[in-house]
Amino acid sequence: MQQGSHTSSARRINRLVHRHRAVIVSVWIVVATSAASAQQSGSSTTETLTTRRNRDLNGAVTVSEQTVTQRTQASDGDHLVIDTYLPSMEGGRLALSRRVRRVTTATSNRILTIEETEERNPVAPGEPLRLVRRSVTTVHPSGSDAYETERQFFELDVNGRLVPVLTQTEHAFR
Repeated sequence: MQQGSHTSSARRINRLVHRHRAVIVSVWIVVATSAASAQQSGSSTTETLTTRRNRDLNGAVTVSEQTVTQRTQASDGDHLVIDTYLPSMEGGRLALSRRVRRVTTATSNRILTIEETEERNPVAPGEPLRLVRRSVTTVHPSGSDAYETERQFFELDVNGRLVPVLTQTEHAFR
């Protein structure tokens, strides 16, 4: 923007403010900040992401969520566990709210990934985590330069049993 144009715009804004007695205030508020850390020991890596909110009414900085991710490579496959902690009913404490476990195994003719999600019952937060979702993904060759991916999704029914809700199949070429 040219200097003359900027000055002209500022004069117009000043006239509008003077004529209508309006005041324009611009404020930036930081809603949350995050901190991350990572540790590695042997074949295992642990990452922690902590999200902090601004100060509460008492002036204390509160933690709104903490996610801990642990990856392990073992002879039977890759293991991933993601734990999510949220504020509990007891002030100032975090409680385990969700856990996602993913295990991927590979053989000469297929790759199998099983992912399970456990959550707290929102109606009964004092109860332990319960399995609410499972997905099973199988990838295997289907001819030369092609492979097939099948995904099965399971969720809880009204009786609390895991039942299949969706099956997807994809065919792809390399």
